[in-house]
Amino acid sequence: MDLKPVTNINNLNVVSNRSELRRDVHTFVNYTREREVKRTHRSNDLSKADIKRLAKLMGDPETQKQVKITGTSPWIDFIDRLALLLGFVRYDTEGEYMGYTSTEPSYPDNYIMFQEQTYDQFLLSSLIEQEEYILNALIKRYDNSDNEFFSKIGPFSVLDGFEMFGCATGVVPTIRFDKVRRHLLELLKGCNSGVWYSTASFCQYLKKEHPYFVIPQKIKVRERWWAKGRYGNFREGKRRWGPSEEIPENAPDAFERVEGRYVERFLENIPLTMRYVDLAYDKVEDQKIYPPINNIKAFRVTERFLRVMKREVRKPRVTVLPTFEIHVDSELYPISVMTQLTRFADVLADDVAIVLKLEKNKVAAQLAEHEELNVTALLEELADNALPSNIVTDLEEWTAHAETFMLFEGFGLLECTESLKLPAEFVVADISPELKIVRSQDKLYSRLERSELVPILVKHPGSSFRQPPKDARSVFLKKVPVTKRKKKAVSIKRNYSVTLYFPSKALLKRFSNELKNAKFPFSLNELTNAITFSDSQEPQLKVHLKALEKEYEISIEDMD
Repeated sequence: MDLKPVTNINNLNVVSNRSELRRDVHTFVNYTREREVKRTHRSNDLSKADIKRLAKLMGDPETQKQVKITGTSPWIDFIDRLALLLGFVRYDTEGEYMGYTSTEPSYPDNYIMFQEQTYDQFLLSSLIEQEEYILNALIKRYDNSDNEFFSKIGPFSVLDGFEMFGCATGVVPTIRFDKVRRHLLELLKGCNSGVWYSTASFCQYLKKEHPYFVIPQKIKVRERWWAKGRYGNFREGKRRWGPSEEIPENAPDAFERVEGRYVERFLENIPLTMRYVDLAYDKVEDQKIYPPINNIKAFRVTERFLRVMKREVRKPRVTVLPTFEIHVDSELYPISVMTQLTRFADVLADDVAIVLKLEKNKVAAQLAEHEELNVTALLEELADNALPSNIVTDLEEWTAHAETFMLFEGFGLLECTESLKLPAEFVVADISPELKIVRSQDKLYSRLERSELVPILVKHPGSSFRQPPKDARSVFLKKVPVTKRKKKAVSIKRNYSVTLYFPSKALLKRFSNELKNAKFPFSLNELTNAITFSDSQEPQLKVHLKALEKEYEISIEDMD
């Protein structure tokens, strides 16, 4: 394919797509997997709150800036539609009419449903198969009005299309836009990467060698008075909103005015969105004819595009360093690799180079949730080099720690006899017949007391574990054999405590929150409405009591 190179683009606006479609689709899908996402009632769009969160997660500064100013983002809207098109999510797109006077459908209680099976199957595919799956979905997306001739279907499209009126008749319904797009991509495969080519010369090549690449030479259509002949669907005028005329088929430049316009809009749709091309636009904004024509003066294909078209995309290279960093080198964003690595590593950089760092807490959490997981073996399988010895050693140590215990914050561990039957609403997990994870331990404690049992409640502070009473029976208490020992002189330290009993739970809760905010050490007994603290802390406590004196007249009485 002989195209004219462009040697100087200094006077043109160069546009490159810096957003990574594959990464952002993955981010969107994980976002819908981890939470309930409800779409708006009237327009069936994402809510502004979800758009803000997604913009932050995707991390693109331009997207975040646009969301901050306008409250929306064409890029996030595109990713949203693409995830649906790929079958990774599902939600109602038909809507329902809420009454006889409704002219537009509504979407009540329309939640995005994550399609786990479809997405997991996608992750099992190779990198090039994933790329082709996404590309095919975009190629096949079109209808009479949703195509490059009439709509800005790409997230970065700026060129207006032809007027839609009459597009359901005439020649347009006969056009197979999927075949047109594949044909153009195949032709672009003949370009050299990094070389700027004239868009006009590409159109001239098509006019000479492939004049019927969009509209077949022989057409048989159901015509209307507003859409007759080969170019009956395409009208242009001197103003955006104003009188327009049909482009005559016998005009010497008719091909450039119809098919040439299509080529420009095709380039800023799939190729720009997939980061297959960079474009150079004319800086002149004053259009003398609409739709705009000859705006994209030049284009260049990327090495990524050529490797995809030739199916020469190599496997991602993963390198684990002694510093706990993981470097991933990949021609395309490696969704499958990142899905596995981000389970136990934080992302430090995610642009041209992908850098992650192993995190002990993440590894422990994954091991606690998935007992069968072997992090070392997984890294050895992904990495192109042998794992550093210190990484192997530390992973073994982290694994040992993870096997010691699992920490449930806000829950309790109940020891009981195997025969004890507990109310189902309290039981979170059965570790064994005698050990259970329970919720609302205070309520359960009260219920056990009312059942004339003798429960012992041990509340552990956030920084350590409190020892159970001496006479308590517990599998966690080591039985020390009794041996006669020589008497040793010991010094026992004594510390007196003070207990305040409050007349109501409301006052108790208010004062305990005051102490918590001040990080004042105390113990709380909600059964007796009491707060206990060291007597050495009493002067300090009186300071906090003054906060209540604005509303209460407080007096403290000693008990016998």
